[in-house]
Parts: sequence; C-alpha cells; structure tokens
Amino acid sequence: MRHLLRAATILSVTTALSCSNSTPASETGRDASSGDSAAPDLGVAAGGVPGTGGAIGTGGAVGTGGGAVATGGASGLGGTSATGGTKATGGSPATGGTPNKDGGPGTGGAVGLDGGLGTGGAVGKDGGLGTGGAVGIDGGTGTGGVAGTPKGWLYTNGGKIYVSDGNGSGTEWMGRGVNISDIFMCEYNYQLWMSSPDKTLETMIASLMSGWKPNFLRISLSMDTDPTITSWLTNPTQYKTPMTNVIDAIGTYPNVYLLVTLRSDASMIGQDTVDGDPEATGLPSDSSTTPNATKFPTGTDATYIALVDSFANSSFVVFGLTNEPGGNKLSNATIAAAMNHAVGVIRAEEDRLGVPHHVVSVQGNGWTSDISFYAVTPDPIKYDNVVYEIHGYPPTAAEYTHPAIPVIIGEYGSLTSTTAATFYADVEAKKISNLAWDFEPFSDCAPDLLSVNQSATNLVPSAWGSIVQAYLLAHAQ
Repeated sequence: MRHLLRAATILSVTTALSCSNSTPASETGRDASSGDSAAPDLGVAAGGVPGTGGAIGTGGAVGTGGGAVATGGASGLGGTSATGGTKATGGSPATGGTPNKDGGPGTGGAVGLDGGLGTGGAVGKDGGLGTGGAVGIDGGTGTGGVAGTPKGWLYTNGGKIYVSDGNGSGTEWMGRGVNISDIFMCEYNYQLWMSSPDKTLETMIASLMSGWKPNFLRISLSMDTDPTITSWLTNPTQYKTPMTNVIDAIGTYPNVYLLVTLRSDASMIGQDTVDGDPEATGLPSDSSTTPNATKFPTGTDATYIALVDSFANSSFVVFGLTNEPGGNKLSNATIAAAMNHAVGVIRAEEDRLGVPHHVVSVQGNGWTSDISFYAVTPDPIKYDNVVYEIHGYPPTAAEYTHPAIPVIIGEYGSLTSTTAATFYADVEAKKISNLAWDFEPFSDCAPDLLSVNQSATNLVPSAWGSIVQAYLLAHAQ
C-alpha cells in the first residue's frame, strides 16, 4: 500500500483522526499501488556429498575468492559434519573448517564482502546435506536452494517457490492470504496509546485463522510513522517486543508463512514526497547513502541485521525489504542496487549465524507495479532465495506474469466478484502467491476486508472481504 486511509475514530478518545489519501491517476480504486515481480537467483547449493547411516561423508565446503581455492571442513563418521570456511573480506578465500559436535548440521560456505564468492555447504548430520552457498555483499553470489534446506523452510528454484521436505527435495508452494497491520493498527493507535496492542492483534489473528484459513500473511513494520517514530534497535518495549510477540504467535499456526515487511524505517531514503504520504515509499540506505551518518552509520543495514537476529531460526518468516520504494520517482537501477545490497546484508548475517537462508522479497518501481527490470540477464539481484513482489489495485496479468522468476502479489484489491473470479483462476493456474489488502477493523485502510467497528472480536467481512474469504476457504488445507 502506498498510502493509508487513516480516518479513524479512536475508542475512548473524542478526537477524530483524519489522514487523507492522495493517489495518482495511474492508481485507481485503492490506497496502494500496483506492481510486478523481479528475477531471482536460480542457483542451487553445491553442498558436500552426504554419507549414509554410519558411513563416512565427504565434508567441507569449497569457497573461491580472489582466484585461490580453499577446501572446507573435515569429513565425519556416522553423520558428523563440518562447518564451512571462515569469513573472508575483499574477495579473499576462506580456509578450513572445524567439525561440529554430535552430528549437527553443517553450515554454508564463507562470506566474501564486496565481491567475494563462496560456494557449497558442509556435510550435515547422518549424511544430510549442508546448508547452501555463501554470499558476498554487493556482487558476490551464493548458490542456494534445496540442498541443505531444512524441512518446512521455503526456497526458490527457477520461477517457483517450494517448501523443503528436508531430504534434498520439496513441494511447490502457493501462499494465499491477507495483509494485517502492526500495532499502529493502520494509524488508529498512532500514538501507541493502547495498553496491549499485541494481544489485540493476536486476538484478531486467531479469528482470521479460524474463520478465513489463510496459509500466508503479510505484516508491515511501520516504524517511521508520524508522529510516533519507533525502531527495532532501541527501546524494545515500545515496538520490537510487542511485534516479536505477534510474529511468534503467528508462527504457532501450522503451515502458515509470514511476510515480515520493513514498510518504513527512519534510516530509509528516496521517499516520494510529491504524491502524498511518503512514509510507505522508502528505499533502504547503506553507509554511503545514509540520511544521517551519526544516527544511522550503516544506513538500514543495522535494522535488517537485527531482524535476522530476531527471527534467525523462524522457518515461517519471509523478509520483505520495503514497501513501494520511491513511489515512481527513482530509477530502476537505483532500486535494484539498493535491493541487491540489502539482500546481501541479510545473507551475510544468516551465514554468520549459521542459519538457513530465508526467502527475501524485493520490490520494484512504480509503487512496485513494475518488476520487469529484474527479469533480465544478468539478474540484478545476485543472491539465492529471492522472490519479486508486485502490488496492484487491481493487478494485471502482465504485471505479475514472469515465468522465469518467482513472483508474489504482496497487495491487491479493487476487484469485483466478476473480475475476482478471472483473477483467481489465473493466479491459481500460475501458482502465484497473493495477499489481499487489508484485514483491519480499527481504521479505514481501504480497500477494507472488514467493517471498521473498532472491535477485535466482532470481525464482520465487508463486501470485498467476503470475496476474499470465500476464495481462501475454497483453498483451505
């Protein structure tokens, strides 16, 4: 969504909050924009050869960088595994690898900064494959995908998304669901005056899960929301802790995945200040583009690292880099470069922690209605497990149809019962994951899936919500 319709009558508060939505002529019937998807890294990890039972497994990842080759960890008996090389900078090679204890899984190759390349993964427990290849920030590539992906984690291969079976294969996955707000409740709780907004959200989500049965949700972290600016890095009780509670609660629902989108952060840049509320149109910054070198010396990198640290082992989490970067005011090249850097930051932190690579969603241009510039050769995004997100009100088939790359529709709306039937038939045939806007009973965040009645328990579908609810229930598993 590009702008929130923020007209909300705050319960127990007599002041009416009114925030208007300024929408360009190209965006009709919504408070957001339409979008397309971009090209993924299609590599598959070249992990160590597995051993079976108690047989010897050949270990160690191989990392290449600067031309030299370093051989990874030692082989193990009966499932003993090795971790890949140590972290290398400037493209220099990683060396060696030490064995894990008790047959623990091996982790991927070394990380090369600013162009270094690492490949492979160490041998995992009882002959299992190690986790996928390592990455280099801003230019290094990592080979990933199914090899070493634990059971239940999502990964990408070609133009598809899969859920891993933990044995070197997987099943094609399609997500269907809705967008939900963070504890700001689409600006209803704009001053964070509610005493337990996380519990309120969890109550709403419980009703959503039982009554609508989605298998995919998107929650937007709106931390640069005027007038209450929050951060994942400071004062955790204000925002990080309650939002972590909500996200962890979603993780308790079996086979449900969550797109955690960094919708806005004070470290972002490039917002569209012409067409309305700029909050939802930030571009991630880095140390060279940061808006404030004192407050944000590494730009948005620190926030991505902190999010990885919070959800490193959360198999249900997909990371969304931003919302609709720059509106329509930035070049494709500028957006692609920032997206590539941000994915690299996430990959480097995952490799440092020795955890699997989460799927990461990158956004496009024109309020992320255009991602066609990612679907080129060579792919501007140099990392594994990337999906490409479009928004559309309503979305067009041309925007979301890119067979060579995995696409998700992160927001959609403004469909009638007739147009919805055509749209749903098409995305089902193409297995394109989709997330309707917006499940929010506290404030007008049009198009609303619910009647706005300021109740977390009396959730009444709108006409739009009834269309989406029927679709989700028809495909509930």
